[in-house]
Amino acid sequence: MARRLNYINPSSSQTLLQGIQELRAAEGADGDATENVSEDLLNTIEVHDVIHVLFACPTNLSGEISAHVWTIFGTTMTVREMHSVNRHMDHKAVLKQIGHRKLVKRWLKAIPTLVGIFNRSRKMFKQWPANEFKVYLDRPLNEIRSEFNIKLPTPTSSEGNSGGAALRHIRT
Repeated sequence: MARRLNYINPSSSQTLLQGIQELRAAEGADGDATENVSEDLLNTIEVHDVIHVLFACPTNLSGEISAHVWTIFGTTMTVREMHSVNRHMDHKAVLKQIGHRKLVKRWLKAIPTLVGIFNRSRKMFKQWPANEFKVYLDRPLNEIRSEFNIKLPTPTSSEGNSGGAALRHIRT
């Protein structure tokens, strides 16, 4: 059984940077976004990793869906910025490999979770400034979450483990 990732814990006191390092280590050396993506996507992928950590999204398909919804409703990142990755041909290939039917089924199955994310995002004091993430790197996750009133659900036993997220494997 894979170990539980600390950044998934809503009260984690590790810094944002430590959470990012933990996420990337869990994905293995080949999953480091700084080494595997084209320069034009690097910032978007880095922000995406930060969102996974800050909003405690695992890196499985369900976690990817959650991260997208948190991005739209809980951050200052625009849909256009978020979808710059989705338009990349390598990402399209990964989505094709997952399969349209499986992806739609997973989105539909996730509706209750996504409604919860939407409701939590509406209770935030302000949207998290995604493109300014570097000023938060040395701050503890629990302090950042408190500052923005990011309320996370208690993780289930199936969350918190590495799952090979599609966005982490886009090659140049």
